[in-house]
Amino acid sequence: MRILENEYIKNHVNYKIGGRADHLIVVEDEKDIFEAIGFGRNSGHFFILGGGTNVLFGDSDYRGTIIKIALKDIKDREDGLFVSSGVLMADLLNFCLIRGLSGLEWAGGLPGTVGGAIRGNAGAFGKETKDCILGVESVDRNNYRSNKVVRSNKECRFGYRDSVFKHNDEIILGVVFRLVNRNKEEIEKEMNERILYRKTHQPLEYPSAGSTFKNIPLDSVSEKVAEEFRTVVKTDPFPVIPVAAVLDKLDLKGKMIGGAEISEKHPNFFINKNNASFADVIGLIDLAKQRALEKYGIVLVEEIEIIN
Repeated sequence: MRILENEYIKNHVNYKIGGRADHLIVVEDEKDIFEAIGFGRNSGHFFILGGGTNVLFGDSDYRGTIIKIALKDIKDREDGLFVSSGVLMADLLNFCLIRGLSGLEWAGGLPGTVGGAIRGNAGAFGKETKDCILGVESVDRNNYRSNKVVRSNKECRFGYRDSVFKHNDEIILGVVFRLVNRNKEEIEKEMNERILYRKTHQPLEYPSAGSTFKNIPLDSVSEKVAEEFRTVVKTDPFPVIPVAAVLDKLDLKGKMIGGAEISEKHPNFFINKNNASFADVIGLIDLAKQRALEKYGIVLVEEIEIIN
């Protein structure tokens, strides 16, 4: 377990935005998680960080402890494939390819860790992380010296970019995936197609937190709005209007505040184009929410987590 003092958070998140944390602990062994939680509780306040791909921190210093989960186990169990929460999705997909295990091909090119994908029930191309999860192991930060919490798929209460872990005090330690055997060439082909799609359609050359807002459920908008966006509605995994299409219609592509920009390549990506500040990004988020509400009566909901 490594404890870093006065560590810049921006060095540990994709957005490259964030002040110093009093302490940043990197946990690489599951047995150290209990000591890290105890340290964090004694510091008064702590935050659990995974890959840092879906979070925006403020520029001011974080008074407390950041616990970065870097658990890396991947191992066979009788009930499936156990994967620790700190494993990068890219590393898991490479493992699956080598072993000929299918079920996660849709996640080709998905950034971040397995824990983050579980917590937010990450998804794309009509599929979601929950689709091949058997169960999730976690620890309660308020009762962390007791036994692990083991939840079935149903008990995780997965929803659209949501799970029980966004609403309780449990820290995800690992997951059991139930995957199936498939021809390696077919797996590789599908993964590469997803990777190429992301590279082609997303501004991956700039720091960001991925999709800023959740897509808009079709049944949440008026008939008039539904008709206006009829041609772009997609199933993901239920009928939604892509936020990117709404922001495009609002002429917000390329809009800049300070060093932050609503990407012209994919307007649901709010990129750090030129040393953007937290206030720059928040200014764009507020602008998008205001315009969408005024023009279409749409309430945009952030997919990224904002810590300030």
